[in-house]
Amino acid sequence: MLVNTQVTKATIYRDTARVYRNAAIELKKGRTILEFVGLPEDLDIDSVRVRAAGISGAKLEGFSSKLTYHEKVTRNEIQTMVEEVERLNQNLQAQESRIAAVDARTEHLDNLLKETRSFAFGLTNQKLSITGHFETLEAISAEREKCLAQKSELQISLLGLQKQFNAKKKELERLSSQQQTATYQIDQPVSSEIDGVLQVEISYLQPECTWEPAYELSLHKGKLEVLYTANVSQQSGEDWQDVSLELSTSVPRTYDDLPELSPWYLQKFTSPVLREPDMLRMEMGQKSAAPLMMASMAQLAVPPAAEYEDAEVSSVGTAAHYILPQKATLPSQSSSSRFIISKFTLDVEEDHLAIPRLSEETFRRVKLVNTSNLVLLDGTAALYTENAFIGKTQLPAIPRGAEYQLNFGVDERIEVRREIIRQAAAGKFLQDKRQRSYGYQIRISNPSDETIKLVLQDQLPVSKHEEIKVRLDRAEPNPDSKDDLNRMTWNLSLPPQSKKLVQFQFIVEAPSEMEIRGLPRD
Repeated sequence: MLVNTQVTKATIYRDTARVYRNAAIELKKGRTILEFVGLPEDLDIDSVRVRAAGISGAKLEGFSSKLTYHEKVTRNEIQTMVEEVERLNQNLQAQESRIAAVDARTEHLDNLLKETRSFAFGLTNQKLSITGHFETLEAISAEREKCLAQKSELQISLLGLQKQFNAKKKELERLSSQQQTATYQIDQPVSSEIDGVLQVEISYLQPECTWEPAYELSLHKGKLEVLYTANVSQQSGEDWQDVSLELSTSVPRTYDDLPELSPWYLQKFTSPVLREPDMLRMEMGQKSAAPLMMASMAQLAVPPAAEYEDAEVSSVGTAAHYILPQKATLPSQSSSSRFIISKFTLDVEEDHLAIPRLSEETFRRVKLVNTSNLVLLDGTAALYTENAFIGKTQLPAIPRGAEYQLNFGVDERIEVRREIIRQAAAGKFLQDKRQRSYGYQIRISNPSDETIKLVLQDQLPVSKHEEIKVRLDRAEPNPDSKDDLNRMTWNLSLPPQSKKLVQFQFIVEAPSEMEIRGLPRD
């Protein structure tokens, strides 16, 4: 009994999908073989599962599978296309012949115009008047112009025929390569003691089905609106119409043997026996190389540490299943369709970061806490501020309750300029020491109507030599913090329509004759 099923449900993983097909069958008493036809040829045959319900006592047996081949394009269609290509080819040849004939006529007229001797002879013998001479030339020229116009029209027509011919030829090649297509057929025996309607379901893993998280993040007055979406695509070879979609973050895998610990051995260390040449070299006074040699040989002799196979880490918190509330239609194509998973709003803390030593751009930072009931999976996020698109970023996985600081792009409203205001490279000498003084100023402007929280960072050089000393001489205002690498941080509040000036000066002290690399320069 042939059973034509339709895709009714699909659970899509990140790189495959579990596809469910259903059908209702009028089953007669006795043993019947259900023939599920038209299944994709690239399905995972080992994952096929058949279930049935509706008739009490009905029993399913083991199924068999086979590939069946079908003519995707009939021979009549191919023959019709071949005849069309041949007709267009004949039209092309006829058109080229017409153009060749016009060219020959034009060449003949050109030769007539060149025959000035014949016309001169006719004028001398009074067989041709001057008026007749010019009338003849005008007639030949007019005929030549007609030939050129005719050739132009024929060439335009020829280009159209060539396009039609190439298109039909390409279509013929495509149809010829797709004359046969393969599909799977599953034969499932079922036995029943009564007549009835049997509800059957067949499912399998289908490759070339994917989904990727995607986000739209809109920032507005301390709130971050999150539109959590999924880009879904499938290339099973058939379109899915009105199917129930479930998106899963789990990954179907193939499991082999269970892990088993190998013995972890310890043994007594035994010093290696030196070879005779090595003993001779040591006795000949190469004592300086002996410690290095012994250390190297000791490293070679140490037994390797026990190695463990890396464990596969599975985080339960990031595994989720999303059942879409609406049925969906998914065509079989490489481009994806977008579906909404959820929309929610998060409270965020917003500030700005400026490091003018590296860049005069000011970066907007958003600190968020995922207070939603969803795990935010890694994916591409489109960024919007006040409904204006500002760019894209890659969002990592953010579990529920986790914090994350998001780079929300450059805020072009804030202006930051850094310049050197003091450079006493000659310095002054104290005994055998030399001091060099350097100073910088940073001008900050906030022309907006908002109060901006700005984290400003700059740095002093770090000495890598004990005789080179670096110290902060003065700063206005003083930095809020300075770490061991001389990185300074100011936490500033910029009122609307305001400007701010930050200055600092530092001194480098070193022996007067020491040359220092890395000092500031103009």
